[in-house]
Amino acid sequence: MHLTRLTRCIRRIAAPAAALAAAVCLCATATARADTVVLDTIDETTTHTGEAPLEGCLPAGLVGRYTVVEHTVAQVVRTDGAMVVKGVDSYDFHMDLPDGRYVQSGTDYERFTVVLARPYHTVLSTVSEDERTIYAADGTPVGTLTITERKKVVFEDADLDGEADPGEITVERVRFDLTCG
Repeated sequence: MHLTRLTRCIRRIAAPAAALAAAVCLCATATARADTVVLDTIDETTTHTGEAPLEGCLPAGLVGRYTVVEHTVAQVVRTDGAMVVKGVDSYDFHMDLPDGRYVQSGTDYERFTVVLARPYHTVLSTVSEDERTIYAADGTPVGTLTITERKKVVFEDADLDGEADPGEITVERVRFDLTCG
């Protein structure tokens, strides 16, 4: 797994949770309740654009222009000594290739759970499935791409910078399968 992707994922998920935690901890401490408290629901949509090759199914030199609309829905819960963020990222992926072909996503989601335990212990678990169809310029399906991935990463943020730096990851299990058809 690339540290930059893990760092992006943790920042995207943990930043809203950390901000909510700071605000709610004052309230939770004042009331001294040991009950689980639902803090908030995250519901946001972002759009990413750029140029890249299609992972593994077309020649690496064939670069297309992509647009990804990402919709994140998550629940943030505070428990004794931990913050838990659990949710789903769904993606609408579209890529236009210079030869007229294009790629469109079908099922494309990532279920995630992030546990932020004191004092800076993070567990990230994800399961994702990505199915895309490659179309000829006339709209005829000419191929498919399927990616399934399972990840579990545990890290201790020793330098408190919010990033999974080398040496801070204590557990890393990744299963990644890419199939072209």
